[in-house]
Amino acid sequence: MERIGKYVIHKAVVASGYARIFFCHDPDLQIPVAIKLFNPRAADDGPMSVPQLLARFQIEARALASFDHPQIIAVKTMETLPDGRPFFVMPYMAAALPHEIGHDHPASADLPESERPRRLPLVRALTVLRQSSAALMALHRRGMVHRSLQPSCLLLTARENGQVRLGGFSTVRLPERNAPMPDRWIGNTDYCAPEQRDNATSVGPQADVFSLGVLLYRLLSGELPDLSAGAAALPGKHAAVLVDLAAQATDPDPGKRPAHAGAFLQALGQVPAEAVAKPKVSVVPIRRTGAHRPRAPNPG
Repeated sequence: MERIGKYVIHKAVVASGYARIFFCHDPDLQIPVAIKLFNPRAADDGPMSVPQLLARFQIEARALASFDHPQIIAVKTMETLPDGRPFFVMPYMAAALPHEIGHDHPASADLPESERPRRLPLVRALTVLRQSSAALMALHRRGMVHRSLQPSCLLLTARENGQVRLGGFSTVRLPERNAPMPDRWIGNTDYCAPEQRDNATSVGPQADVFSLGVLLYRLLSGELPDLSAGAAALPGKHAAVLVDLAAQATDPDPGKRPAHAGAFLQALGQVPAEAVAKPKVSVVPIRRTGAHRPRAPNPG
């Protein structure tokens, strides 16, 4: 396949259980775009049927298209191929957050250096967290829950210090008329709230807040938190407000977390200015050593 509709395929970049994402070229506008094509691989014993996967695909496209928000990926159009498979068109994004922080992998030592997990500088980490929280706040105001916040869903407008665009709406929970989903969570669990693993259909905004708490810990430490004993314990070398926020957001009890992403964002605003200020550089005059004083004129 060389084209998807009128769009010329440059590269296939991601494949999931029900879709593939391609980088393409729009011949009319002469710009790069990203296309998500419905491409189900449902097995007979899979948790969801092809019609259920199609419903989720359409919900994702329509939910994204309903927003006009600087931190949420836009959908330009949704079309259908002659074989009946739908696809939707999004702006091209230069990278996703793993480009900056590496990949979470049990055998990370075996990964290439560029893919190994690493932390972000505090200023950059706070920028990513603020923009991610702002995107989720827009969802929560509409009664939606993302349910799948993780680094791969945070797209970047540039490969260096890019703006965040939240994507990955395939499992979004709507305030009403939700497509069928298995009760037990079937996605990535590294950033997943404990209540969501057991009953994914009834979670609230606190589930996304939990994911933000895990992301906070991951960005500042370079590794995933150990949640086996309860909330995440960020090392005390960080600002107290961040230590407290990481613990509150990842509390196993949803009722003890910030109520929604807006509350999480507000807490980020309490980080002391001195914690993120760039160190002052003192300029010390250089004293020349061994310099000769001018000689007095020779009277003779």
